[in-house]
Amino acid sequence: MARIIIKKDKGPVQVKADSWICLCGLSKNQPYCDGSHRRAKLEEEEEGKLYAYDEELKRREVEVVEK
Repeated sequence: MARIIIKKDKGPVQVKADSWICLCGLSKNQPYCDGSHRRAKLEEEEEGKLYAYDEELKRREVEVVEK
């Protein structure tokens, strides 16, 4: 089943000299960073907006509907 996980971080966190943990959620090598945040150009995301990424890391804005 697919799930939505909201991540606000746009880069990894270093846990050892040569090991990084993914915080953006896009890495195909979870929990480790594979550089997907760079290919997806996360720095271009606008604050306060929600985005979804496909397998090729193409971004689309997701409309948030509040009840």
